[in-house]
Amino acid sequence: MYLPSVTTVLSATETAKSKASLKNWQEKNPGALEAASARGSAIHLGCEQHLRGLPVDIPEEYQGFWNGMSQYLDWFDTIHWSERPLRPDWYHLRSDDKEVSYVWSTVHKYAGCPDLIGEIGGVKVIADFKTSNGPYMNTFPDRGDRMGFGGFRKFQKCAQQMAAYRLALEERTGFRCDVALVIASTEETTQAIFIDGDQLSLYESRFLKRAEQFHSLEDDNADPDCGEQELHQQDESAADS
Repeated sequence: MYLPSVTTVLSATETAKSKASLKNWQEKNPGALEAASARGSAIHLGCEQHLRGLPVDIPEEYQGFWNGMSQYLDWFDTIHWSERPLRPDWYHLRSDDKEVSYVWSTVHKYAGCPDLIGEIGGVKVIADFKTSNGPYMNTFPDRGDRMGFGGFRKFQKCAQQMAAYRLALEERTGFRCDVALVIASTEETTQAIFIDGDQLSLYESRFLKRAEQFHSLEDDNADPDCGEQELHQQDESAADS
């Protein structure tokens, strides 16, 4: 069964203006996408190592992005998921890929890999790790603030991403996260931005509209001779890593 990743759904349903803006950025910054992907992978690995109590090995060039991360990871007193399930009753979600596992929705037809699911003082939290050249923003920026608008756009996308994961996790396990947490780092600072349950429900509705749009486009372009495909692995957008 083919299930697109959450990030595939979000990327495919961006506005034409957003797609053109990303293409323009890539053309003006050759190699930046690959550099951002490498940076994001290094920080994700460091987070996983820290959460598992292993020695953290961060390359020197990414040390600034790591410096503020651990303090927020240490807020968690219970870890249920770190790239893959850690509690036995979720082991059915483990994939053949030993490094990561996936949650998926057969109702809404998508899949994805959450970074972290755990509890802080009994509150069920889903978290996502991001690295960025500029801060994330959960409020609309002032007119003309291009970096602020970029941070706002990234936050909106991340919020929809976690709302989608929360819904898929609940479908698969019955476990519903109360809040979401964005942990976003730049070379200078690290942010921790909570998203409450009511806000998450709004982002969930937005994502489901985009998932419906994605599958409508997919149906319009369907190849009648194309057979079923395997579960799609998540292709995290490097620009938002």
